[in-house]
Amino acid sequence: MTLCDTNVIIETLKGDEKTIKIIEGIGLENIAICSITVMELYFGALNKRELNKNQKISQSIKHCTF
Repeated sequence: MTLCDTNVIIETLKGDEKTIKIIEGIGLENIAICSITVMELYFGALNKRELNKNQKISQSIKHCTF
C-alpha cells in the first residue's frame, strides 16, 4: 500500500503525465489517502464542480485510518 500526499493527487488531477505513469505503475488498487488529504481536496476546491470531482476521486481511493 502506498500512501499518497495531497500534492500527488492534485498533480494527477491536473493531468501531469509523469505522476500519472507513477500511479499507474503502482496500481490504483495499491494507492491510499488519509483523511487529511481528503479534507484538503475538499477545502481546496474552487467551485462546486471541482468539489464534486474531488469527492468522486477521493471515494474511489482507499482511505487509511491512523
